[in-house]
Amino acid sequence: MRSQRSDETWHVKYLLGNLTEDEQVELEDRAFADADYMSALEATEADLIDAYVRGELSQSDRRSFEFRFLTSPERRRKVEFARALATIASESKIQEPRAAGRPFFTRAFWGWNPVVQFAAAMATLMCIAGGAWLVSENAAIRSRVTALEAERRDFELREQNLRQRLSEEQGRAAALAAQNRPPSEVARAPLIASLVLVPGLSRAQTSVEQLVLDPSVQIARIEIELESRDDFPRFRAELRTRRGEEVLSRSNLVRRKSGPGFAVAVDVPATALAVGDYELALKGIAADHSSQDVGYYYFGVQKR
Repeated sequence: MRSQRSDETWHVKYLLGNLTEDEQVELEDRAFADADYMSALEATEADLIDAYVRGELSQSDRRSFEFRFLTSPERRRKVEFARALATIASESKIQEPRAAGRPFFTRAFWGWNPVVQFAAAMATLMCIAGGAWLVSENAAIRSRVTALEAERRDFELREQNLRQRLSEEQGRAAALAAQNRPPSEVARAPLIASLVLVPGLSRAQTSVEQLVLDPSVQIARIEIELESRDDFPRFRAELRTRRGEEVLSRSNLVRRKSGPGFAVAVDVPATALAVGDYELALKGIAADHSSQDVGYYYFGVQKR
């Protein structure tokens, strides 16, 4: 039986997506069977949200929180509400009115039973927070819709450019392969299959990029588009199956110019990839050898 401290650590790892699939199943089974354990898990979630809103999470936990915890609309609404409530609470701190010159209602309020005072104060705070939350949520929704629309257009343009570049690369690879093969083998498919992954993909999306491997393919080249902030001198890539089984890892990867930005390429032997879904974790390695999560990318493998 784990201690309360160990359970809290276990809960945080679960909420940040740092448990294996078997550990997640174990925790969820226990939560559904034990109401007290479920309450403790919900309390840990509330504390984690408050710590995120107050900026108390480490850089690694904050990135995991944003990439893995904020994958559902319900969790994002909880974070927005916590942020609005914290703002209202900080703005509502005023000095306690002096006893002399208090209005009648104020004098009556301070004369109430402490339990009634607390209930009235909480009701007032909830009304203020609810109103502020509605105004903030309405403005936030409009802002998010505008941002998402701009992001969608940007992704469409980038996807179009990437597909065009991928087609050109495949054409050059096919031409080079044809030059080095006997005439009887010119008609064979290229030996390299390429896949381009862009930032913003998540495991919760209904559809992910698919890498199709022909029998003649020997190498799968996975190219990851980087954001401008990802300016590390070296990178490390870790490829796992959906169940968390490690397929391979590559170190000392360097970024290279790719169109308007930069990208990191990972070559994977086609024999190492079975049909199924995969997660590719990319970490940036700083000059002091410390590592930082850059992102998690998801794709599927199909074979002809």
